Amino acid sequence: MPGLILHIGATMTCAHQGPANAPAPAQQRVLVGSQPVATTADTFVVLGCGFPAASLGAPPCTSIRWLQTSTRVLVGGLPVLLQPTPPPSLGPAVGVGTPPPNPPMVQAVQLRVRGM
Repeated sequence: MPGLILHIGATMTCAHQGPANAPAPAQQRVLVGSQPVATTADTFVVLGCGFPAASLGAPPCTSIRWLQTSTRVLVGGLPVLLQPTPPPSLGPAVGVGTPPPNPPMVQAVQLRVRGM
């Protein structure tokens, strides 16, 4: 399925409005919009998840696991991450930590480069 190639500087939040970002890109050679392309080796960490039940002992979102990857575009032998629709929109991913897993909200991503 085609989509926009996700980069490390993409703005996203978990389903509970906690900001998510990748602290260190796995690769820094291939860039889109002057940002490293995100691959399956990158981890998006959630800081400050606002899950309401977290105060009752339920775990908050800790990271985001991306589900849609490219089948044709590889960087360093790893598939790149794809965002199927322009932002703001739900990302094809799940928040790790909270039951049930909820998709993150992608606020901003580059709009020029697409992959399959």
